[in-house]
Amino acid sequence: MADFATPSDIFRPRPVPADREDDVRDLIAAASNWIRTRKPEIADDDPAARVVVIQVVRAAMATEKYAGHVSYTKTVGGVTRSGTLANPGALLIFEPSHYQLLGISQAGAPSYFFGGHCG
Repeated sequence: MADFATPSDIFRPRPVPADREDDVRDLIAAASNWIRTRKPEIADDDPAARVVVIQVVRAAMATEKYAGHVSYTKTVGGVTRSGTLANPGALLIFEPSHYQLLGISQAGAPSYFFGGHCG
């Protein structure tokens, strides 16, 4: 089964940095696998899955440089920029909006056990 996105989708319009290509391929594969595990019947060319993979992988790569930090400050000349990271160094965080876009329930499925039969 094909992944839902490519490294060039993640970095567009910039070229894919050679030193990041393996990392981004691994993240794309993991995100695609996460979706297929929860929605096995999804089509290889599902546009919602493509959007979700792109968003999740971009977010993971953007916060990667802040791993282990909760906030950051950058000063250039007389200008200071600072922020607090909501999920520092997190990898592949699927938000409720991603579940909704993919049509995946966040609630557990019903199950039963009657006389040796499970479902």
